[in-house]
Amino acid sequence: MADKIKEAYQSSKNIYDAVLTQENFLSRLYVKIFWSGTDDKKIAHRVLSYIPDAFDGTILDVPVGTAVFTERKWKALSKARITCLDYSADMIGQA
Repeated sequence: MADKIKEAYQSSKNIYDAVLTQENFLSRLYVKIFWSGTDDKKIAHRVLSYIPDAFDGTILDVPVGTAVFTERKWKALSKARITCLDYSADMIGQA
């Protein structure tokens, strides 16, 4: 079973960001059909807006995926200690 999960992550790593960000027609259609049109960009923006830019604590980002939603925010938090974890080594590699 673990091999199938690993293979699924490896085969989807090149389209993962496009689907989550709905950057093209096919990814928007996919999200509309299979995820009821959930706008992950909107959700991520809202959640990340609760973290002040001057935050100087510790953040654990699980699962970080490719960091498609969090990279910009994490770079802005110069005083924070951020640990990112993900099941997929390929996703961590992209992050």
